[in-house]
Amino acid sequence: MASASSLLYEEQLLCSICLGAFTEPVTIPCGHNYCKTCITGYWSSSDQIQCPLCKKRFHRRPRLQVNTEFRDMVEHFNNMRVGNEDEIVAKPGEVPCDICLGLKLKAQKTCLVCLASYCQPHLEPHQRVATLKKHKLIDPVSNLEDRVCKRHDKMFELFCHTDQMCVCFMCLKDDHVMHETVPFEHVFRERKAQPDIEMSEMKMMEDAKAKSIREIKCSVEQRKKESEKEIADIDEVFTALVASLQRKQAELTEMIRRKQKAAEKQAEDHVTQLEQEVNELRKRRSKMEQLLQTDDHLHLLQSWPSLYSPEHNKDLFHPLSHSTTPSTQDVSDSSQQRYVGMVRKAVARMEKTIGNEMEMLIHEVRLSDGCESAQQPDEEKTQTFKERWYPPQDKLMMIQKYDAVDVTLDAYTASNRLWVSENGKQLSFRQGQLFSSTLWYMRQFDHQPYVLGKDGFSSGRFYYEVRVSGSTGWVLGVVKESINLQTFFYPTPEEGGWAFGGLYNESPEIYLADIANYVTLYLRQRPQTVGVFVDYEKGEVSFYDVDTRTLIYSYTGCAFTETPSLLKVFLHYLLGIPVRNHRLKLYPFFGILGNNTNDVLVITPVGCAT
Repeated sequence: MASASSLLYEEQLLCSICLGAFTEPVTIPCGHNYCKTCITGYWSSSDQIQCPLCKKRFHRRPRLQVNTEFRDMVEHFNNMRVGNEDEIVAKPGEVPCDICLGLKLKAQKTCLVCLASYCQPHLEPHQRVATLKKHKLIDPVSNLEDRVCKRHDKMFELFCHTDQMCVCFMCLKDDHVMHETVPFEHVFRERKAQPDIEMSEMKMMEDAKAKSIREIKCSVEQRKKESEKEIADIDEVFTALVASLQRKQAELTEMIRRKQKAAEKQAEDHVTQLEQEVNELRKRRSKMEQLLQTDDHLHLLQSWPSLYSPEHNKDLFHPLSHSTTPSTQDVSDSSQQRYVGMVRKAVARMEKTIGNEMEMLIHEVRLSDGCESAQQPDEEKTQTFKERWYPPQDKLMMIQKYDAVDVTLDAYTASNRLWVSENGKQLSFRQGQLFSSTLWYMRQFDHQPYVLGKDGFSSGRFYYEVRVSGSTGWVLGVVKESINLQTFFYPTPEEGGWAFGGLYNESPEIYLADIANYVTLYLRQRPQTVGVFVDYEKGEVSFYDVDTRTLIYSYTGCAFTETPSLLKVFLHYLLGIPVRNHRLKLYPFFGILGNNTNDVLVITPVGCAT
């Protein structure tokens, strides 16, 4: 067992500055020892050179040399302490021996019977005496009071499953008589096994989340590369557009310059001709003046006819009569900026068209990722943007703003059961006796109450709206110009028609059906106005409920073009002409279903909600 003197001796081998074992110990003139680094740092941080212990001052900083004998003694003591670590003093946070007086050594075991912790020297009786050997020893613990039952002053050795608490043996006779209790060891093994399962699950979740992180990072990186490539492609497209405009500008400028040079050449030729005629007039006038001054009557009479001819003089006095050159006013007009107005108008139309298309594209890109509300511009930019353009609130508003067309019914294609208003905007059943067409050249529906729009579309996008609230049965859509008007059924995509209809029974149930595929859609409320949108280039036909601003149904992948016949392909091949698919016109299609004579459909003006 370590004596008190040895412990004091150990304290003397600790630096009073760092409170650790000496490292390169040095002795200052007052006789105290310090680590070389510690005393040097102390003097560097202090204004006075003095001893930290005795406060003795020195006139100048002493020269420090390592005390080799003292260093060897410290190393020897440290080596001895390593060989006897069981008898070291307990440090803060370590369990001390309950038996040691004064400086307490580090405890090696805790006895659950004696309720005390022992260092290695004081633990020797428990390893030697037979009765003490039976005591239960555990690794040293400091909170022994928490392990003792406050009621019976006994150690907790059991766990009550009923009350989920630790109990002693005496508790089994009081409050836990009929409760289910087990020894600590059983609960310890069970509880220790549970974290293994949970840790396994947590490890699986950790791996899954780590995988998700890697995938998200990879996706972000991939999207970044795609965005950069897309931006580069967009730059290339706009660069090509600017280059094309610059070429057109150069072509227009060159044409104006050529016309200016031609006008200048024509003016120069005309001026040369006029100068020649002026010189000729001057010569004749000079000869005439000389002739008038002569007194020879015979010479005057003989020379006069050659100098004066009324017809010839008339031409000389009107020199422009033989020239088709523009007048002086016409020449001056060529220098005026008469092309600037046309260029400005053309550029304004182009700027408006491109600007609208770009605004629509930017808005669609913003809505596509749901960042419309996530990225709010600052107030100043928002105000500037609103002054320039009010962004539509949804895709339908974009369509209403940019793709609306004026649709009119073609009464000549209407079935004789239908009546078309004079303005071509209203469709209803014909009242009174029906008539049949006797004109063989009329192209109209004979068997079904259908009608087409007057104008067809073979490119771009178009949109129109129809109020269907006044009809219990209706059908809308678009059809190819080659549609069979003698059909007995609804137009289908195979026949060149894309239609959508609504039927309302007497029951409160409302249903709409895709005419082509007989798909039934149940809506919460009956649409009052239906919008029909067609994107020719994408091959899409969509139907919208205008009031609720929702998409009802869409056809995608529609084939609006037709492949030329073999004969046409062969003729094009012989003539060396490229063969292209024929772009057929699409006509708006309307129909009233059922036999209710009061049904009516009305083509309404397209209005954007604000």
